Amino acid sequence: MANALIRLPPEIVHNILKYVNPVDLARIAKTCRMLHRSIMQDRLLCKEIWCLSLDEPKEKGLSNDEGVKEFDFEHELHEFVRVQRILKNDSSVEEKVARLPTISSFATKLLQTASPKDSKNMAVMREWFDDKRDREKRDNIEAFLCQSITFSRSRLTTALPTPSFADRQASAKLHVQYGTPIFYPRRGRYAQVYPYAVSMVYDLRNYKEESLWGPYLEDGKASVDWEKLEAVMIVLGWNLRVFTEQRDGVFGPRSVWREPWVGASPGSYEEMQGIPEAVEEGVVDPYGVQGTWMRVVCFLDFHDLFAYNFTSSDTDSLPSTSPRPPLNTNEAIRLISMEIRPTRTEAPGPDDGQELPVVFFEGTAKSMHAQWEPHANSRIKGSVRLTKEGEVRWQSVSVYGGEERWASEGIQVGGLRSARGVLGHWFDKDHDVHGPAGPTAFWKINDHLDGGADYDSEEEEDDDWTEDPEEVLEAIASLVGFQADLG
Repeated sequence: MANALIRLPPEIVHNILKYVNPVDLARIAKTCRMLHRSIMQDRLLCKEIWCLSLDEPKEKGLSNDEGVKEFDFEHELHEFVRVQRILKNDSSVEEKVARLPTISSFATKLLQTASPKDSKNMAVMREWFDDKRDREKRDNIEAFLCQSITFSRSRLTTALPTPSFADRQASAKLHVQYGTPIFYPRRGRYAQVYPYAVSMVYDLRNYKEESLWGPYLEDGKASVDWEKLEAVMIVLGWNLRVFTEQRDGVFGPRSVWREPWVGASPGSYEEMQGIPEAVEEGVVDPYGVQGTWMRVVCFLDFHDLFAYNFTSSDTDSLPSTSPRPPLNTNEAIRLISMEIRPTRTEAPGPDDGQELPVVFFEGTAKSMHAQWEPHANSRIKGSVRLTKEGEVRWQSVSVYGGEERWASEGIQVGGLRSARGVLGHWFDKDHDVHGPAGPTAFWKINDHLDGGADYDSEEEEDDDWTEDPEEVLEAIASLVGFQADLG
C-alpha cells in the first residue's frame, strides 16, 4: 500500500495529503524519505492543510498588504499540531500549566487571524475549551484560563504553587479574550472568585501615577496588566448578571458577550455590524470611534470604599505588595449611553505606537436608569491611540457644567475595531489618592448619531431621551449570558 502511494504522481500525492489531519501529517512524514520530502518541502501543502482546518489569514488590524504572504504556514502548522497535542492529552492540570505561554501565544494568534463569520478558528477554540461536561476541556479551562492571582487566591488548597508573574498574565489575557467571566473554575477546589476580583478592583493602591491610574503595569508606558483587566471583567460580569436577575431575566443574550471568543478579534465590529457610516470630511477615524456606545460603571459606597482602604484593622500592617482581603459586597451599577464622534487627529507621541495617529473625540453621555441624579448626564471627551505593545488605549473625561469630573483609562479587547469593547478603570480626574474609583466597560452598539448635539457647546444637554429606553436596556442587560459555573 505504501509503495502504491509513493509511486503516484506528485500532484496526486499532494491532493491526498492535504486532507490528512495535521496531527497525523508529522507521523506520515516519518514513514519514508519520499513522503518526508513531499511534506516538508511542499509549502503549498502546508497552506492548504491550514486552510482546511483554520481560517486563511487576511489583512486585519495593523497588518500590511503583505500580511498573508508573510504568514509562515509551515511553521504555524507545526505550532498548531503542538498545541493540539497539549490540549487534547489527558495530562493533569498541573502538567498542563507548564505549557501556558505556548497556549496563550497561539490562541492570541488565532484570534488575530479569525474570521468573525463562521470562523474555523473560533470553532477549534470552542472545541478546546467550551464543553462543561468533558473533563479534558474542564482541565484546559482550569489550567489555561484560571491561573491568575485572583484564582490562585480563591483556591481552597494551598498545595499548588502560585504561577509565575508571566504565566499569571498569560492566563488572565486568555480569560479576558475568552470573554465570559468564570466564577467557579471547579467546585470543591475553588471558592467563589468574585470577592477576590473585587479586592483588586477597589484596592486604591492600584490607582497610581506609575500605572497611569489605569489597568496597566507600573512602568509608566500603559503596558497592559491583564490581571487587572480580568478582575474588571469578573466584577462587571457579576454585577450585570445580578442586574438582569433582578429584572426576572426578561432580556435575551447577545452572542458577542455570551459566546466565548466572539468579538475578540480585530475588525470584528465591522464584519458583524456592517460597514460604518462616513465621518465628517477631513476627519479620519481608523479606530471606529463615531457612533453610539453603551457603558456600564460600577462603584462602592464611598464610605465603604474608604473604610476598606484606610480604616480596616490590617491597613497599616499590610505590605504594599500584598493584596487586600476578599470583599463580598454590594455595588451600585449605572448604565450609560454615549454618542461620540472624532474631532481631530495628531501624530503619535514618543510613548505611543507609531502605526496610527491619535484620534480625539467629543460627545454626550446619558444615564439609562438614574436620570434623577445630579450627575446623570454629561458631556464626554477623550482620545484613542495605540500603546507601544500595539494595544488600543482609550482615555476619556466626563464634563459636568463645563467642569471635568471623572476620567477613565481602558484597553479595547481584541484590538482595532473589535466588537468586544473596552475594559478599564474610572477614577477622580484629579487623581485623589482616597478615591473614588472603580471598574467600567463600554462597547459599540451602532454607528449612528442623533445629529442634534452641539459638540462645540459647553452647555448641558437637556434630559430628553431620544431612544426607546426599553430597547437600550435590553441591549445592555443582554450582555449577561455569562458562564457562572463549570460544574
